[in-house]
Amino acid sequence: MKETERHVKGLKACFESIDKKAQTQKCDAMGGLIEEGISIMEETQSGAVRNAGIIAAAQKVEHYEIATYGTLAAFAKVLEHEQTLKLLMQTLKEEKNATSY
Repeated sequence: MKETERHVKGLKACFESIDKKAQTQKCDAMGGLIEEGISIMEETQSGAVRNAGIIAAAQKVEHYEIATYGTLAAFAKVLEHEQTLKLLMQTLKEEKNATSY
C-alpha cells in the first residue's frame, strides 16, 4: 500500500512537471484483472491451487502496470520531459522488482 501511495505521488509530480492537472480515471482493463483474481478466490478452495491462482492474477496486474509505465516513459522520452521520464523510470523499476522471484 505504501508503494502504491508513493506511485500516486510520483504520478502527480509527473503531471505537475508538465503543468497539467492529474485526474483519476477508472481503468477497465485493470478492473477486469482484479475481478479475475476475485473470481479465482471465490471458485477455489483454500490451499495450493488457490494460492497459485492468486499469484498468477497478481502477476498479471504487475505486468500490466509495467507495460503502462513503460509506455508512459517512452512518451516522456519522445516529448523530452526529462523530469517526468526520471519519475516514471523509477516507478517502472519498482514495478519490475515486484515481479522478481
